[in-house]
Amino acid sequence: NMDFTPGKPIRTYNEQGKWRDWSTDELVGQRLNVTKNWQCGAGVDSLYIDMDGNVWTASCRVGGKLGNIWAGFKAPDSWITCTKSLCTCGADLFIPKVRSMKDTQQLRKYNNLPTIKKNEDKKLIDDFVAMERTFDTSYKQVHWEIGRRCNYSCSYCWPAIHNNYERHKSLDELIDATTRIQKKFIGESKCNFIITGGEPTANSAFLKWCQHLNSFKYHLSMHSNGSRKPEYYQEIIHYGDLNLSVHFEFYNRERFVKVVEAVAKEKATSNKKTGHLEIKYMMAPHNHNEALSLHDELQALPYFKDWCTSAFVPIRGGLNNKNIPKGS
Repeated sequence: NMDFTPGKPIRTYNEQGKWRDWSTDELVGQRLNVTKNWQCGAGVDSLYIDMDGNVWTASCRVGGKLGNIWAGFKAPDSWITCTKSLCTCGADLFIPKVRSMKDTQQLRKYNNLPTIKKNEDKKLIDDFVAMERTFDTSYKQVHWEIGRRCNYSCSYCWPAIHNNYERHKSLDELIDATTRIQKKFIGESKCNFIITGGEPTANSAFLKWCQHLNSFKYHLSMHSNGSRKPEYYQEIIHYGDLNLSVHFEFYNRERFVKVVEAVAKEKATSNKKTGHLEIKYMMAPHNHNEALSLHDELQALPYFKDWCTSAFVPIRGGLNNKNIPKGS
């Protein structure tokens, strides 16, 4: 009876109101993310904060810089026209968008209308005119890369977006910045925070900051490499959705399996609300067999199939690590 499909956070509509849910990987993989010249709620319904605190409408940076989270910014009050050939960031795909403004009438969740279940069409492909999140689109969205610091150094991760020395933001700094966002962007609205890094959980203030955000009943979507202890993730799953990415060059398989097993059990047995857990296998040709093997092991865990989802994420570029076999 749910009005969304677990693991498929994006909904597309055609002109007749028929709809279908997708994962971000499905849309990108099938090149259904072509939204050039569409109208997009970036800036009005979403903000993107980069690792240096610069504020943009979205990670695509269409519409220009809006300011800096530490110094001040101003959010726009109207939708923008997409100028990019593809909408490639998962967080940007979450932003409501339409082929023309008249098509906003198709956005059921954005307009606080109930889902029409009989209009679901699992064969709907590329004739859609509108797109939105499958969870409550009346939420505003803040996509925040809170720092470059990471305990991994994956070969396919661009040097500009990760290091092992950058200073972590303090809890007071994060709370002050959150207050600025509340005053200038969120207001009385609900909000979804998409939190990435670097590795966000490497910051010792991260857990308490999540508790602070949760106190306002904001929804959180957190991204991590899964390298913390199981108990850490068992707590944080109560604050929002958790996306754990498997980076095969650095992960400890035994520890990762224990983390997933603990979180799946917490979701299945806790009497408190929990978020969704998704596992993303960062798969390149040289780790194909390892990815499939780990997938099978996780699928066999108690509760996993009923309470979690997973996706394979192809790594197509940036494979410059000397440990990767030539020609892979």
